[in-house]
Amino acid sequence: MILRRSVVAFACLSFAACATPSSGGGTGGSPATGGSPATGGTTSTGGTSGAGNGVGTGQGFSFPQNKATGSCMLTTVANAAAATMTAYTSWRSAYVVPASPGMRVQRPENGNDTVSEGIGYGMLAAVYVGDQATFDGLWAYAQSKFDAKGLMTWCIPGSGSSSCTNSGGSATDGDEDMIFALLMASDQWSGTDYLTPAKAMIMSMRTYSLFSDGTLQNGDNFNTADEYNPDYFSPAYFRVFTKATGDAFWAGLALTANYNHLMALTGSDGLVPDSSNLQNATVKATTNCSTAPNCCTCIPSYGYDACRTPWRIAMDWCFNGEQKAKTYLDAVGAFFDGQKVANIGDGYSLTGSKTSSNQNMAFIGPAGVAGMAGWPNLMNDAFNFGVSNPSNGNNAYFPQSLRVLSMLMMSGNFLDYSQM
Repeated sequence: MILRRSVVAFACLSFAACATPSSGGGTGGSPATGGSPATGGTTSTGGTSGAGNGVGTGQGFSFPQNKATGSCMLTTVANAAAATMTAYTSWRSAYVVPASPGMRVQRPENGNDTVSEGIGYGMLAAVYVGDQATFDGLWAYAQSKFDAKGLMTWCIPGSGSSSCTNSGGSATDGDEDMIFALLMASDQWSGTDYLTPAKAMIMSMRTYSLFSDGTLQNGDNFNTADEYNPDYFSPAYFRVFTKATGDAFWAGLALTANYNHLMALTGSDGLVPDSSNLQNATVKATTNCSTAPNCCTCIPSYGYDACRTPWRIAMDWCFNGEQKAKTYLDAVGAFFDGQKVANIGDGYSLTGSKTSSNQNMAFIGPAGVAGMAGWPNLMNDAFNFGVSNPSNGNNAYFPQSLRVLSMLMMSGNFLDYSQM
């Protein structure tokens, strides 16, 4: 049945048909297992329906929505929704493949391996374009790769050469993207329980992937690591986690702790490092240093991790009017607006010096999302860059994934359904 549904998903040219499941369509998946409640945390409330908190309504949101939220602007590029759908279908055709069970997102440049990050990106994109068949396929695969703590193993080897070891625990960014996608799916589609497993994963993250002060760890196996990735912080997600579970920790302590890290790490240009230590010194952990091409160095930089930060923080300004988010966007938006999209490269020092002139949507897309807070030329030029779909060299999976997510955001189709 899953394989048959995957064929249907790939065949759909208009997701109006894919968006509405047939009666009883979709199996959703069983709740995640593992992980007792964290000490001091409240248990989830409200049952699986999410009634009264805006989560789990199952009311449905057709694509496109094209909705501006808060004080954020939308792109004025013509036919933005159609261009966004084209980006999604192109991405899905290139990177989503049948798996057992379900479907997975493969990275061709990494031996066709699969990372939880990619599953999260795919679930987010699928829920917003109304592609339930692909969403369910990716979710089925994710559950089959859960570790003993109730979160997905971060990297699964493919058919070729890869650094994957099929071990090492989860990755927090992939975990939280999957959770938020499940919560949005609980509002998007009725007849399938996505809320229960989302709440179970939230509890697993609460137990295994955060320090006691609310600071994010990099995964469920990093509880002693003196390392912090600011680009993993998705504050708008945390607010919905509290809505879904009734646990004030997420919209309280966790939100405060991680905003404190973000503010401490943000320079005058809004450029944060790929990673720091827990004391907010802008250094890389030595275990992540490498001299390999297209990888990383021990010099702190705004690179292929940090580049996602504007997209994640912009959600909290657009959806919730958070002034701390606006303060960050004022810095990074002004910087990239001054750079101009035609000159944005794929690497910067923390003082604003461009370290590479390669161009792709991993950097340009999130910069364009920052433009939603007050820089229309930056936003529109970034969106047009995404429309043009230039070659992305050997790292196509990552830029193309962020191309889809940032175009969804700039066109008003990446939304917090729990507020609608």
